[in-house]
Parts: sequence; C-alpha cells; structure tokens
Amino acid sequence: MWMRDEDELIDEVLQGKHSSFELLLQPYRQGFLTMAYRVTGNVEEAKEICQDALLKIFKYLKSFKKGRSFKTWAYRIVMNTSFDFLREKKKFEKVLETQKKTELFENDEAEKRLLNREIREKIQNVLHILTPKEKAVFLLRDGEGLSVWEASRVLGCSQMSIRTHLSRARQKIRGHFDKKNLLDPEGLKHEM
Repeated sequence: MWMRDEDELIDEVLQGKHSSFELLLQPYRQGFLTMAYRVTGNVEEAKEICQDALLKIFKYLKSFKKGRSFKTWAYRIVMNTSFDFLREKKKFEKVLETQKKTELFENDEAEKRLLNREIREKIQNVLHILTPKEKAVFLLRDGEGLSVWEASRVLGCSQMSIRTHLSRARQKIRGHFDKKNLLDPEGLKHEM
C-alpha cells in the first residue's frame, strides 16, 4: 500500500482535511499511549495525556517546521504533556504500576516471552529510583527504541546528555537488581 509523505499529510491537515490528521498519527498512536502509560503508570491517565497531546499536536501543527522529524516533534509534545500532568498532580514519586498479566502462551516462544515480560515488570518496578530525566531517557531509548538523536530532540537536550542520563539509569537499575538479587545468576543481567 502506498504511504503518503508526512509533509503532504501535514499540508492537507492545515488546509482543513481533518481525515489526514488520523493518517498522520496512525503510526504513532500506540507508541504515544505506551509512553504516557510508562510515565504515569495509569491507563486512564495515559489516555487523558494522549488526548491532551493530540489536541496540542493539532493546535500547533502549523508551527511544525517541514523537513524535520514529525515523530520526534510529536513525541516531545507527548513527553512534555506527560511531565506537565505529573507536575500538576505531584506524582513524580509514584512507582509505575505493574503491567497487566498477559494470556498464557501455548507455543515454544511462550516461555521466552514470559521471561521477557517478567524482566520488563521488574524494570518497571524499579523505575521509581530514577530521576524524571533518567526515566524519560531510559523509556525513550530502551522502551520505545528511539535513537540517541531522536531522544535528544524529544527531550530538547544534547545527545551527550541523553547518553549520560541513559548510562546513569542503566547503572542504577543494574545496581538495584544486583543489590536485591532480583535477577538469577544464569545470565539475565546481560539481557537488559
């Protein structure tokens, strides 16, 4: 299927074709919700943040500079909206809730996926030890798979700052796991 260029979709939205806004956001909607959930630890709050962020994206679309990455611009709005929400609710100290248990797996990949899920849950349970900046960098890089460059654009800081915060976040998480013996000695430490 032929995919239209983001700049073309943006032009259409700005000209009043609102159906193009949905096409523009379609590849990122789930990532926005996931990011907001990981920041807040609450599905309903994440949905509220995403609604606010989508309204801001629509409202400020005319200020988007063509030729730049729409993805990083939009993620930055979602992250800023998430932090604004947390500041208003004074929830920076809250620990992210454990994700809901998934269905039991029936094939050979089930054990591996379950193990990966357990590791993700353990990591989510220790995210409270990170500063907000470390948490954001860790979630963007290791959670969402954004590049250092993309994460730096989303958070509005240098690539060196991203690398530094990511390194600190990973060290804190590893240190917490080592201290609590949360990972077994059979090599799970190396899967982070």
